[in-house]
Amino acid sequence: MPITFAAEATDLISLSQAYSAYAADLQRGSFLGTTSVPVIERETDMALMTSRLLADAAAGGGSGVEREPRHVRIHSPEMGRELDWWQLPETKTGSLAYDTFVSYRRHRLRPVYEDRQNATTPPPAPLEVTGLETEDLAASEAEKRFLRNKFKSQHSFDGVLPRLVNWRTERDSGNGRLRLHLAMAETTYGAVLLDHYPQTIAEAAGTSPGASSGAADRDVQGLQARLLTLSAVVVTTDRTMLFAGRSKLAGSHPEKFGPAVNGNLELRRRKGVQGDSDEFGLPDPRRALARESAEELGLHLDPDRIQLIGLGRFSVEDRERGTHVFLTLAQPSLTAEEIVAGVRDADPMEGRWELGGGFLAAPLPEDQGGVNAILSWLLHDPTLTPHAVLAGIATVARFFEVTPDQLHLAATLPQDTSYVPRGIRLST
Repeated sequence: MPITFAAEATDLISLSQAYSAYAADLQRGSFLGTTSVPVIERETDMALMTSRLLADAAAGGGSGVEREPRHVRIHSPEMGRELDWWQLPETKTGSLAYDTFVSYRRHRLRPVYEDRQNATTPPPAPLEVTGLETEDLAASEAEKRFLRNKFKSQHSFDGVLPRLVNWRTERDSGNGRLRLHLAMAETTYGAVLLDHYPQTIAEAAGTSPGASSGAADRDVQGLQARLLTLSAVVVTTDRTMLFAGRSKLAGSHPEKFGPAVNGNLELRRRKGVQGDSDEFGLPDPRRALARESAEELGLHLDPDRIQLIGLGRFSVEDRERGTHVFLTLAQPSLTAEEIVAGVRDADPMEGRWELGGGFLAAPLPEDQGGVNAILSWLLHDPTLTPHAVLAGIATVARFFEVTPDQLHLAATLPQDTSYVPRGIRLST
């Protein structure tokens, strides 16, 4: 657990003051008798930055101080889904916005699957900054063999992904703002395949999902890898929520409609992609969504204007379990047609290939009376990804009152077919 999440505010303040005093000693030349040596200048800057970061963490109140979000669990037997939605406090109708604060520890959970004994050449290893802690996720021989074969494909690589260790909502005493405090570590795509996708275990053993694989006694619930994904619904100037079709080549949920922007934090710089980090070098979810938007849609969003509207988690039968979703909303000054036309500027290497042939334009209700119909569509349409359902519900709740009873009824009653979104074809 990152110390900036786990420690009490008084302890964080004491640490902040200690680093500040250390920086002052460096500035006075107490070490090496000078302040002009480059290494001393860098050490001073690092101490001051660490002091500021610890003070910022303490401003949220530290461990044990939390503002309780509203949690709704939605069972959808027809769709085989279990959805958890956390609506952040005091944002029932979008009256307040939330900052994000990230506590981060470079502790990586990953399976070790390379066959180093029989390999003729060692696998390429990415350059890592020193200080990485690793934890092995146990894998059977069948699972290791499956992962080796999986990552031979040109469309797959074992990337580093965010692991949501914990989270809480706070009020920043320094500026009075509400904020979501995320405690993050690292996992890998290989760990996610083993811990979130029952299909992986089945394919590794040659069985059907849910059957005894004989490969590993693994409870696939996402409780170890704890993947955090990112979603943004784009609401256009004509009050329309935009959902993007996913291509056949998309790594998950192919040929479904997801939020207009969907993706992951890049925790490690790689060729062609910068890491999604803030001024402290900490993961920045909003910056990641702005990058994903430019890559996938050719749409350039200001990270500071992306609104945090909740957190979600979903499980879908034996396909994907326990995945968390960072739910946001973007409101560019463009119509749905203008955004779709701008896809011509998407990144062909990093984003455009994930898009399918079109979009769904889902108008927001004119008034409270239209909320039930759009909730019914979100919870029953089989072409929507779980990310789209959660992000859509959170977006509707940004503009209208949405109650737990409404959601439970919408999930259990037959679909209200009076609500029909509009399809927009994507020109090639």
